[in-house]
Amino acid sequence: MIGKVVKGIGGFYYVSDGKEIIQGNARGNLKRRKKDTIYVGDEVEYEIRAEDGECIITKVLPRRNILKRPPVSNLDTLVIVSSAETPEMIPLAVDKLTVYCELTGIRPILVFTKADLASEERMQELENMYRDVYPVYPISSVTGEGVDDLRKAVAGQSVALAGPSGVGKSTLLNALIADADAETGNLSEKTGRGKHTTRHVEIFPLDHATYVYDTPGFTSLDLPEMDSRELRNFFPEFREPGAHCRYGDCVHINEPACGVKEALAEGEICRTRYDSYLKMYEEVQKWQK
Repeated sequence: MIGKVVKGIGGFYYVSDGKEIIQGNARGNLKRRKKDTIYVGDEVEYEIRAEDGECIITKVLPRRNILKRPPVSNLDTLVIVSSAETPEMIPLAVDKLTVYCELTGIRPILVFTKADLASEERMQELENMYRDVYPVYPISSVTGEGVDDLRKAVAGQSVALAGPSGVGKSTLLNALIADADAETGNLSEKTGRGKHTTRHVEIFPLDHATYVYDTPGFTSLDLPEMDSRELRNFFPEFREPGAHCRYGDCVHINEPACGVKEALAEGEICRTRYDSYLKMYEEVQKWQK
């Protein structure tokens, strides 16, 4: 039989066959491999034990993609959640996630929560960073702004919510799915950072064709290994102006007659995004030395 892993806790996995969820564990040969062999979102083959009705996972089917932090697989869309207020949005962390999405074929969507608390100027600033590159949704859990639009945008897809603690991922999940009952928490008064309220990855069905993955909060993501010259390919806004660079191998940093730097100077490329590119380029170059 084939099912989808919708949760994993303490060595137990919960597999959905589309009608019910069955608790079980992995066959010995899978257990002896790396502990992250089975990811939430994996399509697996399994058998039912006659003695207790639980399942034994016998095989993990090929994945379309994988994201290790948060640890999920077979995603269509990654909803990258940041706060328009506190905790402060970290552009580099967001942009690393968008690069990972570009590399793995996952569609990124940007969500900015607490829109009711932010000024119009702040919301405009955040939207301007990404609106010409990726879909952007301002969200307010107080007024409900943006929730229906986001629900429509992810319809029929397997979707993960990712972002640091305290930005309102669990609140957003509860707004999207009435019976998700995800635990929510307040910001730490001492640090201003969010308390970790989601302790494991779990999939909730939004409808018969839409699945939402709830994930633990995180604040950083290591870039996948790549050649530094590849990095430019994962910034979509570089592609059109990059076609006008004098040199075909231009990496848009120190070369003359660079179409990307010209677009940057003219305000057609967001300076914050370009700064993230420079930081990531330096990071990737260090691996190559």
